[in-house]
Amino acid sequence: MTKQSAALRWIAVALCVLALMISALPLYAISLYNHPYYDDYGFSADVRHVWLETGSVGAVLDQALESARQTRQNWQGTYTGTLLSNVQPGVFSEELYFVGSFVLLTAFLLCGWFFLQTVFGQKGLGLETWHTVVLCCLTLSLLLQLMPDSGEAWYWFNGGIGNVFIYSLMMLFATLAMRLWKCESRVKAGLLTAALLVLSVLLGGGSYGGGLFSLCTLSLTVIWAFRARRRCRFSLLAALLVLLGCFIYSMSAPGNGVRAALIGVKVSPVKAVLQSFYYGVAQMGTYLTLPLAAITALLIPLFYQAAKKSSWRFEHPWLLLAVLVCLYCTQLTPPLFSGVHIGGGRIVNTYFISFVMLWLLYAFYLTGFVARRMPEPVKVPLKLQQGFAFVMACVLAVGLCGTKPQGEPLYGPQNLAGFSAALSIVTGEAAQYDREMEAREALLNDPSLPEVTLAPLSAVPDVLMDDLLIPGAAYDVKPSLCLYYQKDLIHIEGEEGTR
Repeated sequence: MTKQSAALRWIAVALCVLALMISALPLYAISLYNHPYYDDYGFSADVRHVWLETGSVGAVLDQALESARQTRQNWQGTYTGTLLSNVQPGVFSEELYFVGSFVLLTAFLLCGWFFLQTVFGQKGLGLETWHTVVLCCLTLSLLLQLMPDSGEAWYWFNGGIGNVFIYSLMMLFATLAMRLWKCESRVKAGLLTAALLVLSVLLGGGSYGGGLFSLCTLSLTVIWAFRARRRCRFSLLAALLVLLGCFIYSMSAPGNGVRAALIGVKVSPVKAVLQSFYYGVAQMGTYLTLPLAAITALLIPLFYQAAKKSSWRFEHPWLLLAVLVCLYCTQLTPPLFSGVHIGGGRIVNTYFISFVMLWLLYAFYLTGFVARRMPEPVKVPLKLQQGFAFVMACVLAVGLCGTKPQGEPLYGPQNLAGFSAALSIVTGEAAQYDREMEAREALLNDPSLPEVTLAPLSAVPDVLMDDLLIPGAAYDVKPSLCLYYQKDLIHIEGEEGTR
């Protein structure tokens, strides 16, 4: 390697790391202005009362478990998200609510990096270390910036903890399973197996789409492990059985029937499966954006170098494509079956995450398929490589600047999550939102006021959750607020009948 090429590699790595930092830091920063929202109140009201009465963490955990049991009976069986929602940080103080966003963001970044590094690194698909750093930074930056609903991913604890956080745990599970696959040490294998069993319990009580996706993926892995007679096959089978048992326990919760009756929409299992393919394939098409295409093009040369050295034969690209499409579409079946269509933004976020990860895996395999059929290795001059990288970087920049999510009036970088968060902070919008929310919470926390009137917010950053205390809001949050803050009545300024 020449000094020039080594210097260029360091520059590429530095730029990619900088891109990830620029993507993530504003999202962390704006969380300091965030406040509890909607179901945060309803799920954790009893826990908050116990904390105010006792100040005991042990009593809080006992009540959280009891509330989770009650929720299983009257609303839903996803015990992992339910239990964690009961102890959202705002229970202890609204000023601590930002901790939830820190947890969601950090878990996603660490698990995502761990997953990508393990899959594509030297002990996985064979990318060089600096190649893997570039891939991790570009992929995670893309996911952060273009997340379909950043508010429901990071700034609504109840929505994020039961969905994006569960997918973070799924990436961790997959990473540990891959490490177990190649593990030779019995002690280390035992520790990895124990960790997988714990994660199986958590994932079994996570989102239904994520649970079904995990079951299907792990089942294929177990079949492969037994066919190849891997030493880890019985450990993976044990994890599969635990995951299946916990998933069935979650699905059989009485509350699921209560919720289905309230929704009032019945879909047959066959129709739900067919719809999952229809909507899944259509949705995958919407995710094939210019930024993703540009990042893939930048990674193809790195994939090519690793694929040429791989022992894989890359013989079945169409079979793998069919398997990956089926796996992706399984996630949509549970929400379609339950009558909530493909789900809200918090669920759509998980589809986006899984699509990007599956897309990269298939891009690598397809690159290997092509590379195996070339008579001679492709040798591209350094200057041509640099020119290609520069052009793709420009395409990526154009794609990001031309972003326009559904419902937004204009194209532009202001629609990127990190840019939007930074803009809200710099313009003072986030600080104004924070002040107005604190004024609301001061009234709500005043025990001498059994009845309060709250004004709609004048400023809400785009990446945070919308204000529900407005006349004619889609969801009536007042009953949950009354329960959470122990108020008799809450009025909205400007609403009909408000004094």
